[in-house]
Amino acid sequence: MRKQDTPSLPGWIEDAYLSIEGYLQSQSNVESVSRQQAAELISEVDPDFNSVDIDHALDHLLNRGWLYEVGDQLFITEFHYSESGDVDS
Repeated sequence: MRKQDTPSLPGWIEDAYLSIEGYLQSQSNVESVSRQQAAELISEVDPDFNSVDIDHALDHLLNRGWLYEVGDQLFITEFHYSESGDVDS
């Protein structure tokens, strides 16, 4: 579970998170992505991200509780944005 007192994400990591969250929200039958799929989603949003940036962003999201990992799959802990981009309360 994401800590309530966790500061907001740095902008570039939030962009990485939004690419994963947006993909999962748009897929009615998909609840998770592999780390490789997540990396591909992130690089589609910003092709300037290199593999070190992507690994750092994913590790940050996992360590801060925005994502969690089961086996080789990444899950969103709690959806934070609606499909329109508004923050869910």
